[in-house]
Amino acid sequence: MPVILISRGTMSGATLLVDCLRERTGYRCITREDLVGLVNQHGEIANRTVETIGRAARAYEQFSQLRRPYVILMRLALLEFALHDNLVYSGYSGHLLVPYVRHFIRVRISAPLPLRVRMTMDRLKCGEEEAKEYILQEDQRRGQWARFMYGKEIRDPHLYDLWVNLERMSLQAVCSLIQEMARESEFQATPESQAEVEKLHLETLVEAALAMDPRTQALEVGAQAEGGRIELLGPYLEDDQLKVVESIVLGVDGVQGMIYTPGYAPTLSMTP
Repeated sequence: MPVILISRGTMSGATLLVDCLRERTGYRCITREDLVGLVNQHGEIANRTVETIGRAARAYEQFSQLRRPYVILMRLALLEFALHDNLVYSGYSGHLLVPYVRHFIRVRISAPLPLRVRMTMDRLKCGEEEAKEYILQEDQRRGQWARFMYGKEIRDPHLYDLWVNLERMSLQAVCSLIQEMARESEFQATPESQAEVEKLHLETLVEAALAMDPRTQALEVGAQAEGGRIELLGPYLEDDQLKVVESIVLGVDGVQGMIYTPGYAPTLSMTP
């Protein structure tokens, strides 16, 4: 069954949509807070990375240092949920954490400004002008976040399989549309697409282990899995550094062997 990744604007009605999907499908529904909960289980370095990244976005040097471990850890958390299918993730840019996978459905939901203003006024108990200002500021902040973190424009329609606008569609109609889409054959998990998720998960497990170990957290090392064997691509290492890397990688569950190729670490592959 599919994994549905919903990207939403500020006060766009996505929470109500997720409630509808949960009631109709029984899918497990998660948000960024659930991902952060898993990330924090990886210890102090992971916890500090997540806590600091929001502030670091305003300080480029610190942001650059935290971007890679943050993306790795959040991707790992999302993949750990996605391994079991039947999942709805609702957030702003979580769909950008993972590359294209056959049974991942990427949905963008938007709503006209007057509707968003009314929802904001109701939620925040504020006036109309204050609600408009809040929406505009949040939209700008989240757009900047996607550009800084993933190098993507969150409103690029090519990043989605489906973009719906609540101006002329009810939430119930949108819910039905996504349900029908999730039943289509091209979005069903296959042995190949499930193996792709498992491969991504193992690669990210290895990268997270290296990013969270104080001895290797400064190294930019990319992992590629073939079965249980891991090929690492990264900077030239001294023999003692390589031994440390090898001991960490071989300690990851599911890893059966490792080779190291010196060079440049591959760019974190995200949504094309």
